[in-house]
Amino acid sequence: MKVVQNSIEKIGPQRYRLTTIIEGAITSLSSETTATATKVELGKGPAKVSTIPDRIVHALIQAPDHSLTLSEIQNVVGGNKGTVNRQAWTLANNAPDLQIRLRGWVFSPERGRYSLTSDALRVVRGRQ
Repeated sequence: MKVVQNSIEKIGPQRYRLTTIIEGAITSLSSETTATATKVELGKGPAKVSTIPDRIVHALIQAPDHSLTLSEIQNVVGGNKGTVNRQAWTLANNAPDLQIRLRGWVFSPERGRYSLTSDALRVVRGRQ
């Protein structure tokens, strides 16, 4: 495996995206598996209850591209920003205290942004 090309692009104030193109054999990589390090079995999804994790997942389902920044999530969910931040992190990392039904639904493709996983998107699109 060798690095073929590196590029950097500005994506916001003091934010940049570094892209590296690698040539050679690599096992399956996706933004989800690299972000979470392991594939997690998908839970049955958010309930209609009003817990913060469920509200975060519902917000991502309703978002046009199924992806929101942390500040956008905080605006939709409301409440204590620190709690929303911790719950978003818990969802994206499938932390041990995460409800089983929400496992595998959210990942963080970049710092401060949360999105539905491809498995979750298949479930959401199947419901529509």
